[in-house]
Amino acid sequence: MDQFKFQSQFPIRKEELFRFHEEPIGFSTLMGANKGIQIIQKPNSLAVGEIAIFKIPIFPFISIQWIAKHTKYEKNILFQDNQEKGPFIKFLHTHRFLDVEGNSNESILSDEIEVNFYFWPISKFFIYPMLYFMFKKRHQLTANYFSIKHKLIFSGYTRSIIN
Repeated sequence: MDQFKFQSQFPIRKEELFRFHEEPIGFSTLMGANKGIQIIQKPNSLAVGEIAIFKIPIFPFISIQWIAKHTKYEKNILFQDNQEKGPFIKFLHTHRFLDVEGNSNESILSDEIEVNFYFWPISKFFIYPMLYFMFKKRHQLTANYFSIKHKLIFSGYTRSIIN
């Protein structure tokens, strides 16, 4: 299974970065990165079992419903949401918060997506730019919220060996 990763380093503690994602301001700020997406239902928290429902445009004048369910939560470490219904065959998104070795005042936000779409592996070449620009914007919006600068560490596909 291919996994898309987008990792940035932030000059703040991972607990602050996690708190931003956990509070309602995080969801509303990050959803601003997704033009044209209509929020039908917001999750109440990052707790396992919470559901988010969106209407997403796939072609002009054609939208589909995307349902994502939170499936894992480890405070200040990670949370995960899984596509229950949507455009992908598989879309499992892990938001991971890592320490920077030797510097507890900095952290790494790693967005890791196990993704599979129709006509894979050919489709991964047009899925990549969509994911890259979406997470580039999301990480920038996160940095803007804290009035800090972030640094891109990695963006690309890897082979997932962990389920």
